Amino acid sequence: MPRRRGLSRLKTRRATTTGRAVGKSPGKEFAVGSTAPAPGAQVTDEEVRAWLVAAAERTPAQVKEVPLDALDGWQADPATGAISHRDGGFFTIEAMEKHATVHGSISHTNYPIIIQPDMGTLGILLKDFAGVPHLLMQAKVEPGNEGGAQLGPTVQATWSNRDREVPYLSYFTDPGDRRIIADVRQSEQGSWFFRKRNRNVIVQVEEDVEVLDGYRWLPLGQVYALLAESDTVNTSACSVLSCLPFSLLGAPEEGAGDGGAGLRPALLRSCEPGAPARHGTTEILSWLSRARTYGDMNVERIHLKDAGMWHLSEGRLTHRQFQFFDIVGADIDLGGDHWTQPMIRTAADGLVVFLVRNIGGVLHVLVNSVFEGGYVDVAELGPSLQCIPSFYDELPPDAYPRFLKELKEADPAQIHFETKLTDQADIFQAASSRYVILETDLELEGSGDGYGDFRWVTIAQLAELNRHSHYLNQQSRNLLCCLQAMHAAG
Repeated sequence: MPRRRGLSRLKTRRATTTGRAVGKSPGKEFAVGSTAPAPGAQVTDEEVRAWLVAAAERTPAQVKEVPLDALDGWQADPATGAISHRDGGFFTIEAMEKHATVHGSISHTNYPIIIQPDMGTLGILLKDFAGVPHLLMQAKVEPGNEGGAQLGPTVQATWSNRDREVPYLSYFTDPGDRRIIADVRQSEQGSWFFRKRNRNVIVQVEEDVEVLDGYRWLPLGQVYALLAESDTVNTSACSVLSCLPFSLLGAPEEGAGDGGAGLRPALLRSCEPGAPARHGTTEILSWLSRARTYGDMNVERIHLKDAGMWHLSEGRLTHRQFQFFDIVGADIDLGGDHWTQPMIRTAADGLVVFLVRNIGGVLHVLVNSVFEGGYVDVAELGPSLQCIPSFYDELPPDAYPRFLKELKEADPAQIHFETKLTDQADIFQAASSRYVILETDLELEGSGDGYGDFRWVTIAQLAELNRHSHYLNQQSRNLLCCLQAMHAAG
């Protein structure tokens, strides 16, 4: 059994090596070349950025919209309207109908949704170089990326890739006696995917690993630092990193969490198991279980042609009245590899926020019980605020979703972390969200305050729940990764 090693000194002794990346697409596999320093050499953030730029230049992505009926290999079922690939792989676009009475609000809606039964594998290899934890990251080029190549996990593949050679996949399918740091199945975005799940796994290796073009060993602390730069770390990597226990992030500066005032000491105390919490973990689990049990939501897959407010117009699938999103045809050239596929084009960027508050010297995070039709188990813990702000530009503040007004009126000093992340760039076209950690002094809980669907939790409680399936949604996992970055920042 490999010896247990602490992961420490996150921001020193950066080491990288060279590699080759192979991505997946409904067309062909593609390669990304790179040149990198030898293991043990230091590499600056600027050098990592240059490496990503070079990867994007070697594999330029050109995406052109075409009519859905012009897609090569894709077809619409004449009976149901479902859009699928003739080989039966990749994904299918059908529709979902949802009847719900949640948090006192009644809704009935139907809309297109992605059916992708393949279980995805999102895996990161971790190795210590001179006591410094490094991650084997991929320069991932995808057609929907903003900003070219982004840092992706070591493996980002679905089960349908089993007939292709996926670099490093065997480390996760057959880890042997290597140390498993995290291994959990998690949901995709429940508003876009119907019961889609990915296996999130981190494996620590002791032996030398051949590093292929397009891959590099990067220090964990450097990856967290780069997360603060927009469109640099992809959400698949964030989801996996969120599974990393805080106990393995390395000891904070001496005395940082010992009785001091301010946000950082409160944050460090919040990451400690057993930190005083507003609600016990069993109480949080009971609250979510009650929400799942008594939240009245009925979801069923329906024929795409029966989604009454959606229709084909000018070669794209669009809503008849509102500009929510469109499903468009995409003609894609990625470094000379060519294919076509449907893609989702969102109307505007999203906003995802964790409100945080110092409660008794321990930082707490405000989570929401979020009900989305694509979840396996009805509801998951979501951010304090998750919306598309531009939808409310012409509306008065009393029509805003909860806490949007607080964000708009916040002092810049209340924002402790902010970044922009691109969503699922193999299916979404330039869809991104702004992620924010916002400090507040609002109480928000208590009898009669109208916030019964929210709870304050510690960061350690979030991390513990994230070790298990279907508790934190994708957006909360991304924000948990941002909290890890704040912890690592020193």
